[in-house]
Amino acid sequence: MIFASKAFVCLAWIFWIMIVDNSAIGKDNTSMPMMDHSKMTLSEVEKVKKMVVVRDSFIKKPEYNPTFGSTYQRVKARGKVICGTNIDFLGFSVLQGEATGFDVDICRAVAAAVFGDAKAIEFIATNGKTRFEFLIDGTIDVLSAATTYTFTRNVIKKLEFLPTTYYDGQGFIVRKTLGVSSAKQLEGAKICFSTTGTGAKNIADFFAKHEINYIPIPVPPDKNAKNVYLAGDCDMYGTDMSGLASNRLGFKDPDRHMILPEIISKEPLGPVVKYGDQQWSDIVRWSIYVLFIAEEMGINSKNIDSFIENIDPNIQRFMGEKNGEDHPNLGAKLGLDATWSYDIIKQVGNYKEIYDRNITEILGLKRGLNQLYSHGGLLYAPPLK
Repeated sequence: MIFASKAFVCLAWIFWIMIVDNSAIGKDNTSMPMMDHSKMTLSEVEKVKKMVVVRDSFIKKPEYNPTFGSTYQRVKARGKVICGTNIDFLGFSVLQGEATGFDVDICRAVAAAVFGDAKAIEFIATNGKTRFEFLIDGTIDVLSAATTYTFTRNVIKKLEFLPTTYYDGQGFIVRKTLGVSSAKQLEGAKICFSTTGTGAKNIADFFAKHEINYIPIPVPPDKNAKNVYLAGDCDMYGTDMSGLASNRLGFKDPDRHMILPEIISKEPLGPVVKYGDQQWSDIVRWSIYVLFIAEEMGINSKNIDSFIENIDPNIQRFMGEKNGEDHPNLGAKLGLDATWSYDIIKQVGNYKEIYDRNITEILGLKRGLNQLYSHGGLLYAPPLK
């Protein structure tokens, strides 16, 4: 106990001296108290050094605490939006070469709104471990990485989830040789899942509900549940249905694997920003809504110029300055140019265009719940007025 007390006191002195040293540069330091190291044994000194090193190793980049307008000002001064996304998620985000994918295009829409240039953007690869860290410390301005909106992430982690861009649910993939056609036939199966997402809880809830015993195989962030499954260390693995479809296409022999029909959870996926800057969250939020509204109005990247002289007041508001100076400039309310919504659709396309080229054409997935509300889906935007 005596040694521990000495070590604690010495540690406190070291930090105090570091603070005073930093604040006293160029000043008279003659009155600054000094630590008498001669009163410490060599082992005690080494112990304190180790304590300092261990403490320092856990020091992270300071948390970014935005205020109204601060993120937008930072983005504008930088000249580009920084978007965090997955590095290799076919259909959603592939960062090799020119970045492509559904989540990539969502970020490009934000860049088009802010700069009038969808290419004014930088993509940073994130994973289950780093995605929220990068958002919290300000490394990225927006996260668009197939991220599920949950109570804990929203309320406890203080992350602001914007409109859901993809309604998904968790499922399972198995080898056809396993001889099952339903997840309810998996008594005693070894199931792989990532430890960083919502999958572990979803799987536990599903098998508990159906009173099915299983062997959990948790996979840490530095590995990949898909790779563990392909190595034969588990009978199946679970993740979002979109992820299963994407991963299966990358298998050497995709026809030997099948996605089971059960969807065991709700996974509303969409962009995320840090709490605190209402202007920035509004910019990202309405950049997404514009994609829905354009599809609803029948406006796309190819025909948008034909709407310039349209007399429909709703379309006039949508077109902004492109429809004349006398029409409402809603962009100014966000701190954006009057043509912000025009620029999004002209350069990136509406929601249907984004979905079709990334999800339908590559993954072969039908829109399902990701249809407009008028077509039986869940996509619904507030009025642009």
